[in-house]
Amino acid sequence: MEVTTVVRRESPRIVRMSVRGELDATNADLLRAAFEAAIADGHARLEADLADVTFCSLAGLTVLLGARRALGDRLVVLAAPPGVRRLLSVLHMPGALGDAQ
Repeated sequence: MEVTTVVRRESPRIVRMSVRGELDATNADLLRAAFEAAIADGHARLEADLADVTFCSLAGLTVLLGARRALGDRLVVLAAPPGVRRLLSVLHMPGALGDAQ
């Protein structure tokens, strides 16, 4: 998995993280650390672009849900792949990541 971060410094400060590859137990901590760094930097909004995620395990979903819990509506999930939406549906949590566009 690879996480690319782009920070827009205008007000409000927004950070967009593009996640690429497989998101699973072997690398979920990398995404968690990226989210924690963005939260610590005080960004007004965090966008998680998952368009290039090819697989997401429960460990990856746990990181996304933890970030959503910490940030609320300040976390926007973009291009959630079908696998992520399916996991949420199976867990009876279809709106847990917001609109998960």
